[in-house]
Amino acid sequence: MSTTQAHDAADRARRLQRVAELLAEAVTPQEVLDAILTDGVRAAEAHAGAIGVLSGDGERVELLAQRGYDPEMMSSWATFPVDAQLPMSEVVRTGEPVFISSLAERNRIYPDLAHLGQQGHALVVLPLAVEGAVFGGLSLSFDRDVEFEEERRELKMAFARQAAQALARSRLYAAEQAMRERMTFLAEASELLASSLDYNRTLAGLAHLCVPRLADWCAVDMLGPNGEIQRLAVAHEDPEKVRWAHELQERYPPDPDAPFGVSNVLRTGEPEFLPTIPQELLDLALGDDDELRQIVDELGLTSMIAVPLNARGKTLGALSLIAADVHEPFTSADFELALELARRAAVAVDNALLYREAERRANAARALAYVADGVVLIDRDGIVRHWNPAAASITSVAEEDALDRPVAEVVPAWEALTTHVPLVAPGAPARPVTVPIVIDGDERWVAVSGVAFEQGTVYALQDVTEERALEKTRSDFVTTASHELRTPLAAVYGAIRTLRRADVELSEEDETQFLEMIEAEATRLARIVEQILLAGQLDADAVELHVTECDPSEIAAGVIESAQVHVPETISLALDVDGAPKISCDENKLRQVLVNLVDNAVKYSPGGGRVELRVRNGLGSCVIDVVDEGLGIPPGERERIFEKFYRLDPQQTHGVGGSGLGLYICRELVERMEGRLSVESEPGRGSRFTLELPAR
Repeated sequence: MSTTQAHDAADRARRLQRVAELLAEAVTPQEVLDAILTDGVRAAEAHAGAIGVLSGDGERVELLAQRGYDPEMMSSWATFPVDAQLPMSEVVRTGEPVFISSLAERNRIYPDLAHLGQQGHALVVLPLAVEGAVFGGLSLSFDRDVEFEEERRELKMAFARQAAQALARSRLYAAEQAMRERMTFLAEASELLASSLDYNRTLAGLAHLCVPRLADWCAVDMLGPNGEIQRLAVAHEDPEKVRWAHELQERYPPDPDAPFGVSNVLRTGEPEFLPTIPQELLDLALGDDDELRQIVDELGLTSMIAVPLNARGKTLGALSLIAADVHEPFTSADFELALELARRAAVAVDNALLYREAERRANAARALAYVADGVVLIDRDGIVRHWNPAAASITSVAEEDALDRPVAEVVPAWEALTTHVPLVAPGAPARPVTVPIVIDGDERWVAVSGVAFEQGTVYALQDVTEERALEKTRSDFVTTASHELRTPLAAVYGAIRTLRRADVELSEEDETQFLEMIEAEATRLARIVEQILLAGQLDADAVELHVTECDPSEIAAGVIESAQVHVPETISLALDVDGAPKISCDENKLRQVLVNLVDNAVKYSPGGGRVELRVRNGLGSCVIDVVDEGLGIPPGERERIFEKFYRLDPQQTHGVGGSGLGLYICRELVERMEGRLSVESEPGRGSRFTLELPAR
């Protein structure tokens, strides 16, 4: 290589290193895309770039973003099949990069691109993958012919790996942000729904809360006493359009027997979700009414969700969300949010209806016996006059043991439970206060609201212990994930900063150590992200298994061979195979489980020792043991370690950390392969994880 070539190569490496720093600093998906398609494309000496990602069903490639190409040309490739004869389809299918040096070579290999004429010369398409799983491709186009020697290819592959890690990280960040926003929205909606027993007012407020945060239009329809459909509320940002919508409802009243839409939801109690409203459906609904068709065309309706308000086996109403041209089409996450919103609204409506019935009949006991919330009536002297089954369940005090007794004797913690609860007049908004209390030695979190009237006070109790625990679990997970991601990122960033310092002379050995550390920490980061994504797929039941006949001894041998590369000197690895039968399983998933278990055995053996992988023949099954001589697991923790996000106390594990997902993923994958995963352990003497899969 000449001096000029060496200088050019070093310059290219420096530019791509700067892109790597920008990608490490980027947080949101848009920041990552900007860094890839602006700084990254420029640093790669290309004139245009595009990113495609696999669709949810894995059948198509969807164009995520592009810079430098003709927008009209790219619009025809917004989505294309994975099996198409196109460079990016091939890269996504095979996971192998494509390097094309000239226009003639491109047209020869991919004749479907010949119609582009002289647009573009050299072309590079690189796989975007995390932990070997390809989720998209990165295309780089050049306005000249380019010979891609080994050094250029390696730099561009490194750029693609950095881009893939950054995109995966930003997707995780976006998912976490979306979860926070949805939880915040649900909290606001719950507060609104709990603010009053006047459900007409609260549901109208709910419709306005949904616009424009969830939809362009929101409507609430209720079933009347004779089965008629009554429009309770409609919301849009433009008040004139709201008035017009009410007029339209009067001119075109809904058909109760319509086979789809609100009428169908109210009739069947089942939700409807149309991510894209089919034209055939609109044609069926509009018929030959040209005026109505023109109105609907002007609205630009694109997506629809209609969910029932179901309570105690009855459909009370329906909540409808509509997306128009100005709003993104609804996703499955929007649908799940709408279902949860409708559930809470239905509870609020049901509680309000029961309260009205209790007032009308002056018989609160019969009406409130069916509500999920505990209801307690205390007279002016502090004597319990009503104690419904939910109150008995929450407090562990039976109705017969509570009635006609001072409430302080019934529940010693009653004062602590109600001291900070603001009492309101009937009809006024009641704000619940969440209070922790200890009953029978167990801590419970109870949301309490109170309504004072002339004869005494009515308290509503709701056991929110599970919700509180779920929120804590989510909070702990966010904290853990942030910590686990920050540690390798900090190491990578520190190493890079050291390598770039001009005032420090590093030996070749030092530089090699820093680069090895960067690679190791990047691999660790990728594994954490992969665990988080896989846990989400398991929750959504979106993990596909490719079951074939497998030799477990070969898989185990490969796991041990790979582990030998990075195992500490204080750990000795061993494999013991004793007549293992063939099994039917997903080979990659089984390998992933064994890698996790062996890594765990090494990690939780900080003092060193022997880690052994044993494969043997069981009774009609294959039994695989992973045995270590490490820290062991306390008896009370042995089942909990398989719970999602659960981690042993760091004081018990000498500070060994983790995401709390590895063993959860292992057990889930094994059970999906019709197997069983268990553990035996003794603190200070090691553990044995036993995996049993049926023989073929």
